[in-house]
Amino acid sequence: MTIWKKIENIISAVSMILIGIALLVFGEKAYMAIIGVFSLSLEIRGIRKLWYYFSMARYMVGGRNILFLGILYFDFGVLTGSLVWVPKVYVLMYLAGTLAFSGIVNLIGANEARRIQSSWKIKTFQGLVKILVAASCLIFMRSGARVVSICAIGFILSAVISIANTFRRQQVITIG
Repeated sequence: MTIWKKIENIISAVSMILIGIALLVFGEKAYMAIIGVFSLSLEIRGIRKLWYYFSMARYMVGGRNILFLGILYFDFGVLTGSLVWVPKVYVLMYLAGTLAFSGIVNLIGANEARRIQSSWKIKTFQGLVKILVAASCLIFMRSGARVVSICAIGFILSAVISIANTFRRQQVITIG
């Protein structure tokens, strides 16, 4: 990982911690902020993937997958942003579902990393935390303040794991 990528990860994680603290402070009033942050992050990720595709990845093998991912991320970001006026129960189910799906993807990636004898423990932990946060959100769905608190704690924990991942030594796999 390059120095610039490490700096970008740290800045992103610190901003996630600040957002998590703000969510804890403002409580249920932060419902719109959760949707806005989630929507904006998906849209930015989609735009970045699309930019990468049009600048370089269209010449790569499998570059079309990056195009499709960019479109998918951007579409989910727009969909999430349009859910502001939908009842909170449906939005919380959608957010918990996407979080659980992300956790399952992390667990699958960790299993694959374990199979090739790479580092897998942090990915497993991160996947389990995401699934537990999603399940907690579904359990306490009736209480908006609790759901915001759970999301904030999950946000902060995810940021701490991201910082730990940034400073962890990365294994390089070579084919010889």
